[in-house]
Amino acid sequence: MVESSQGIHPKKLKSFVRNVCVISKKHKDREQARVELQKQMQRLKRFSYKKKEMDEELKELNRKISLVLEKEMLLLGIEQGESAASKELMRNVAENEEKIRQMNDSINELKLKLDDYMRFKTERERKIDELEKRIRAKAGEKKNISLLKKKLNDLEVVYNNLKKKGLDVSRVADRIQNLKLQLA
Repeated sequence: MVESSQGIHPKKLKSFVRNVCVISKKHKDREQARVELQKQMQRLKRFSYKKKEMDEELKELNRKISLVLEKEMLLLGIEQGESAASKELMRNVAENEEKIRQMNDSINELKLKLDDYMRFKTERERKIDELEKRIRAKAGEKKNISLLKKKLNDLEVVYNNLKKKGLDVSRVADRIQNLKLQLA
């Protein structure tokens, strides 16, 4: 084989450059997968309280974690499950999945507590409204009672005046009797 003037073998140089390009591509893929994972983690931190959106975000997070692990394994040139590092990564993934499950459980518990609180609050507001209506009704009745008492007193004065004059007071007496029945 012919060596160049600088002492480098052309086939070895070609092989070296090809390997550098392959490794560079694998590093780039790994970094891109890490960036996507970080973005997904940020989106998860800002998650909404809607369970459907949370489930979709968690599925996407799992997919991106798997992608990062795959890119890491490709970079190392090791198949999944063959090295201690990949076993450690898989253990970490399992732990993360358990933490995610616990977070989902906690979120569901919070939702239940919030639902209970909202039911309690609406029931309490309904009872307060009901009491306010009763109080207003009683206040209205007291006004009516005071008006009836005033009318009764006025009629009794008229009754006494008509009786002193010797006029027919039977209609006034009937009206007084009706007012007393209404007050009773």
